[in-house]
Amino acid sequence: MTLLNEAQVEQLKEITTHLRQVRQEKSLRIEEIASQTMIRAGVLQALEEERFEELPEPIFLQGFIRRYGDALGLDGNALSHSLITNVICQDSKNARKNSDNKGNTYIPLVLTYILLLVGASAGLLYTLNPQVTAESVTSEDNNQQSIVSNQ
Repeated sequence: MTLLNEAQVEQLKEITTHLRQVRQEKSLRIEEIASQTMIRAGVLQALEEERFEELPEPIFLQGFIRRYGDALGLDGNALSHSLITNVICQDSKNARKNSDNKGNTYIPLVLTYILLLVGASAGLLYTLNPQVTAESVTSEDNNQQSIVSNQ
């Protein structure tokens, strides 16, 4: 997992340290918590040992922390909410930065679509009214011929 920034990793370390301390105070084994929460023991060990690169996406961590906290008699919602609030805030900041950069790329696409529509309309007009176009061409030719003959 590489979606967390430094502040989020520090916050996750604090949460997992607290969870580990409470689990050890209650003399519970990781296997007991794993069977109670339905979270694999390997994931719980990775959480406690701060091997965050082995963990899934932050949205899954929210559920793991909530269930782990609830199994220990803590307020799992509050624990998971503190982590995810920070993740969501950071993601929305990154999304705003990305959307600011993407705004400039849509202008050329709009112009391209407008040109395509104008071209398609002109082609459609030509194919649906070939006589009008041919008459205007022949009338222009006649006008030019009369101008040439008058000179």
